[in-house]
Amino acid sequence: MDTPCTPATRYTTLSLSLSLGLVVGCSAEPADPPFGESGVGPDGSVATVGNLDTSPGTVDVPGGAASSGGGAASTAGGDANTTGAGDGASTGGGDGAPPLIGTPTQEGLRVAFIGDQGNGEDSVAVRELIESEGADFVLIAGDFDYEDDPNLWEEENVEGFGSDYPIFAVVGNHDKAEFDGYQEKLVERLQHALADGAACTGEIGGNSACTYRGLFMAMSGVDVTDGQAESEDHLRAELEANDAIWSICLWHKNQTDMQLGSKTNDAGWGVYQACQDEGAIIITGHEHTYSRTLTLTNLGNGDDGHGATGVFDLVTVGEGSTFVSVVGTGGRGLRDYEADKHDDDTWWASFYTSNLCKMNGGVIDDCDESPGALFIDFYVDGDPYKARGYVKTINGTIMDEYEIIREPMAEKS
Repeated sequence: MDTPCTPATRYTTLSLSLSLGLVVGCSAEPADPPFGESGVGPDGSVATVGNLDTSPGTVDVPGGAASSGGGAASTAGGDANTTGAGDGASTGGGDGAPPLIGTPTQEGLRVAFIGDQGNGEDSVAVRELIESEGADFVLIAGDFDYEDDPNLWEEENVEGFGSDYPIFAVVGNHDKAEFDGYQEKLVERLQHALADGAACTGEIGGNSACTYRGLFMAMSGVDVTDGQAESEDHLRAELEANDAIWSICLWHKNQTDMQLGSKTNDAGWGVYQACQDEGAIIITGHEHTYSRTLTLTNLGNGDDGHGATGVFDLVTVGEGSTFVSVVGTGGRGLRDYEADKHDDDTWWASFYTSNLCKMNGGVIDDCDESPGALFIDFYVDGDPYKARGYVKTINGTIMDEYEIIREPMAEKS
């Protein structure tokens, strides 16, 4: 089934078998680098798309790829754009409501976010927490099992999540040596999401992009598998080409100001600024703590406090504004808040570490230092532009709660 090519649909295929066979679903010539008969490009990229076809072992493009505007991000019950005409923008909800611009997520979509998992009891317990909270899928910001053992990592995924739970992830520095093995496991897991309407492009585990149930995920291997400049360009191009109301930027490494430990300036400000410009939520790992900023409007300008604004328990995302969360609480163990490096930081709303915890500006006296996960519910209270986030530990302690408002979007051509 031919589909017109766009920047987000130029690489469009994947076999549902591990052979990664290629089925072309884009009517124009693919841009460099082309994908060969195996479905894996000369740089290791994996091209993936959309909804399950009845032909054995293939997927077909039902009107779009990673761009949610084409309706590829369908749920089991139908197109993610349930209020529109299938072109990524609806006519609104009636009763005087303004027109809906952009493709919404599935209503009530719950997504989990973790990083720095490790292996063993705590790591499995975090997975079980995510499953018990009813998250529809999980995004993992790298550093999986710390043993360079993709089979061990997948065994614990099965133990905690089951065999077909959707996982979207980027590799971390502790995964790089066995990147091919982890990528194979991620591609295997991706088949279940593809059969449920997901669409992905790029190198899975590195610079890639996926849409699932209306949520757009721009992912990067910056400073792990990919360079700073190419990662910034990748994120900016994918976000600009997409019309999803809610977008996530996911990578592993940090800038010093965007974490609470001793991590150095590894990611570069360009990737942060690309996501801020397009109003995408930024999720990273690497530092083994949880932290969340206020709304930020000037990322990279520490003298301006990175443009921190607003109140602690409400963040706003839109063109030129975002917030950053570090989710390195996936089971490896928490690290200390380093006061000498961060006591002058003015941009943090909430965090929990091994020696200090704050929620919405106030110190938590009884700090739960056990691992946990961030959860975000999208399209809440009947509002496609509203979301709600919370952090929960494996002991059931709530360590953060806040709301997110997506500013009205400008219609994209």
